[in-house]
Amino acid sequence: MQTQPDRHSLDFWRNPLGVDIPNDPLKFLYITDEAEHRMVSWLAQRVFEYQQQHANTERQITKMVMITMGALLPGVLLQDYIHHCAQPHLPEIEFGTFGVKCYYGPGQPLEHPLVVQPLSIRVKGHTVGIVEDLIDLGGTARFVRNVLMSPDYGARDVVIIAPYRKSAAQMENIDVLTFGLVPKDTWIITPRERVETMVKRVPYWAEHGASREQCLDNLQRIGYPEYLLTDWFETAWSQRDSV
Repeated sequence: MQTQPDRHSLDFWRNPLGVDIPNDPLKFLYITDEAEHRMVSWLAQRVFEYQQQHANTERQITKMVMITMGALLPGVLLQDYIHHCAQPHLPEIEFGTFGVKCYYGPGQPLEHPLVVQPLSIRVKGHTVGIVEDLIDLGGTARFVRNVLMSPDYGARDVVIIAPYRKSAAQMENIDVLTFGLVPKDTWIITPRERVETMVKRVPYWAEHGASREQCLDNLQRIGYPEYLLTDWFETAWSQRDSV
């Protein structure tokens, strides 16, 4: 009998595998609330280690920028740990936001990242932690790095911080703090985009021949809880004619 993976173990989330769905090129990984909190807690400890390693240098992080919308949840959780748990000798970190859009929907990247919300804090002369929910081959991270380090913004350097990345390759000249690695064909369903993924993917499945019952079964296999299906599945199903 095959042993089921322990989703309550933090080790499971380091290299998780998504769920296969019939007639869909993507796999889907449903991130639980517990997993999100534990991954960010782990990242906060790595941030403190980074700060200790670069004590009394300009490489210490003094600003953090959350990339909206994806990084708002991990960013707010990270702010909670950093604001309340940093040792007194470490520098305070100011948090802000910067809106960059990279995807229209699951598996649908935009040709070029778009700035959709201005930077909310000044970063000139500072080392900036760029908080993401996922580093996907470094495209967004490099784009934001280049923007923040341009003469218009004047950041001294950046450090990328994210729960997940989709490539084990090192990013040239950029410090990266991440928790886990997922395959390139896996769509991560974070707690902040569960309904978005449902509303955008159910019509896709229907367009490719899935019945209402099959779409429901897909979501249940992915890990969607009953309350979300009860509250929002009909809305997702009603969108199928608009695909």
